[in-house]
Amino acid sequence: MYLAVLAASLAARAATPALMPMPAKLEMRPGKLMLDGTFGVGGDTTGALAPALARFTGRVWRQTGLVPDPAKHSATIHVSCAPCDGSLAVGVDESYTLDVTPSRADLKAATLPGLLHGLETFLQLIQPGAGGFEVPAVHIEDRPRFPWRGLLLDPARHFLPVAVIEWNLDAMAAVKLNVFHWHLSDDQGFRAESKKYPRLQEFGSDGHFYTQAEMRAVVAYAGARGIRVIPEFDIPGHTESWFPGYPDLAAGSGPFEIGRHFGNFTPVLDPSPTPTFTSAATRWTTKRGGNPSACRHGPKSTT
Repeated sequence: MYLAVLAASLAARAATPALMPMPAKLEMRPGKLMLDGTFGVGGDTTGALAPALARFTGRVWRQTGLVPDPAKHSATIHVSCAPCDGSLAVGVDESYTLDVTPSRADLKAATLPGLLHGLETFLQLIQPGAGGFEVPAVHIEDRPRFPWRGLLLDPARHFLPVAVIEWNLDAMAAVKLNVFHWHLSDDQGFRAESKKYPRLQEFGSDGHFYTQAEMRAVVAYAGARGIRVIPEFDIPGHTESWFPGYPDLAAGSGPFEIGRHFGNFTPVLDPSPTPTFTSAATRWTTKRGGNPSACRHGPKSTT
């Protein structure tokens, strides 16, 4: 009896697609959708959806190795996004429904983030079969359990090139994470270009920092994948990298250098003079360019 129950359990588990995260509701249906060179997308394919769908189809070709046949293009998956709000605010509707039958797939969402999540689920469903690549017939109703699903990267202490940031954003999107926490300043480095206070990056980064154009590009890259960016600038502690360029902000005397090890650093940012607050807020404002998020980890701008 035990072996029969175990065998049935293992069979059921094997029949369940390996999805990450698992959808809120998943129903297996009979049959499968076969994929070939005629694969294509139909429905709402223009406007804001066009770049996302172009990335999606490109990934289908790379994932399967199939060669597209434009002459026989068909709407293998039909997408519908209405009203298709592209907001990345906390609590936005990220739900979607996905139905796959042996004849076609249908993906519906009310927002762009929801549609992006549905596309990622479809990609995860693709698997090799006896007759080629296939997608099991399913009915999925999905919504996130948590509105804030984030990943923190710390280039302040260990610099990461933009390409590495983008690879991580792609991986985040694949598993439906929606918040990129970008740690940009600490004792070991100040990694964001300031036009108004250039000595911050000139003396506080060892030459490893993100230009404002690069930061805007990262924010745009993340937003296109349904990810909001939360930049972090720490004060009054964790500010050793500020002082080589601006020693007047320190609550102590120099000389100062970038932190070369981990641990506790002194002095910290002197919070007593009014100009310190004005200066910090101004510097923060110059870093915000291109970031649509209402949330930040660091000083609150007064302008």
